[in-house]
Amino acid sequence: MLGYCARLEIERRRTKTMGFARFNERLRERAGDVRARAVTYVAMGDSVTQGCMAIGVSEYENIYHQVLKRGLERRYPETVINVINSGVNGDQAEGSRSRWERDVLMYKPDLVTICFGHNDAHGRQGGLQPFVQALDDLVARVRSETDAELLLMTPCMMTNRDNDAVAEAHKPLIPDFVSLAEDGILQLYANAVRELAAKLNVPLLDVYGMWEQMVREGVDIVALLSNGINHPNPSFHVQWGRALEEKLCGE
Repeated sequence: MLGYCARLEIERRRTKTMGFARFNERLRERAGDVRARAVTYVAMGDSVTQGCMAIGVSEYENIYHQVLKRGLERRYPETVINVINSGVNGDQAEGSRSRWERDVLMYKPDLVTICFGHNDAHGRQGGLQPFVQALDDLVARVRSETDAELLLMTPCMMTNRDNDAVAEAHKPLIPDFVSLAEDGILQLYANAVRELAAKLNVPLLDVYGMWEQMVREGVDIVALLSNGINHPNPSFHVQWGRALEEKLCGE
């Protein structure tokens, strides 16, 4: 299997071919015309997109889509960018169907990013097919009902051991989460997103691959989980948002 760096180079080439020209044109349009429609970005996903951190704690500033917003505003100081946070704690790709119209399509967005898999993986192998089908269907609807640029993202890694950051109320959940890592289940879901992106010719930001690279470099990934389980901390969200900006702006 290709390593993260090799996949990243392939994705850079694919992005250069497919590009995000329409989205960047909208940014320039709004920067040059105060009466032009504001640029709208919908971030679709689960608790990670919502900004959940430790139990009972939410992050509003250093979350990947807000980091991207600030980066784009630095590039286009006169533009206006509306970010719609359509992340829902505990949601799955299949379970999100009922809110596609309300949380994505009605905004007629210029950009849609989709990041599921953290909760879906608990369905193990049996949940893969409905997971992929839901992503496929959502991509089809965004393409047919909006002019948005699309980007799929693989999920972040989750914990591989018990640790002190886990709240007492969540301790009983640890064995199940650890087994997702030990049995390679979460990686199956990440691979499914990679394969779907290639099949549909949709650009991919391989967030899971970023975590794989950190593991190879000896980073303790558990230290990057704010709740000790499955919510990346603000420092990784900043890294994620900057990678997203680079992906969209082609630099």
